[in-house]
Amino acid sequence: MTSMSRALTGEHLAFDLGEQIAELKGDDGYVRSGRVGRTLVKAGSMRITLTVVAEGVEIGTHHATSPMTLQPLEGRLRYRLGEEEFEIARGEVLFFGPGHAQDIRALEDTALLLTISSTEGDA
Repeated sequence: MTSMSRALTGEHLAFDLGEQIAELKGDDGYVRSGRVGRTLVKAGSMRITLTVVAEGVEIGTHHATSPMTLQPLEGRLRYRLGEEEFEIARGEVLFFGPGHAQDIRALEDTALLLTISSTEGDA
């Protein structure tokens, strides 16, 4: 299903994440830049995005005004809080507030779920 014809909201949405990850890794954007995402859910103030990031590619710093979570499904990420660096890997989840995690970078090919819940209405 293309991004233009798939439902982003509804009473019940289910996803085969392995299939979704494989599709994203074959996407031209991923091949060119090493990073691509697909919004899976967009409901009110909540967004869930599946993102694949190639080893060494920087995701950057969270600049939105909303808290978020990162949950690696494959691979590992490094991020910085102040002067300290941390890692998060498959099976872990990271919650942080607006702008708190900085310099997020994939340490290996990584697939992750990014969840944002806006505190100021629609994100």
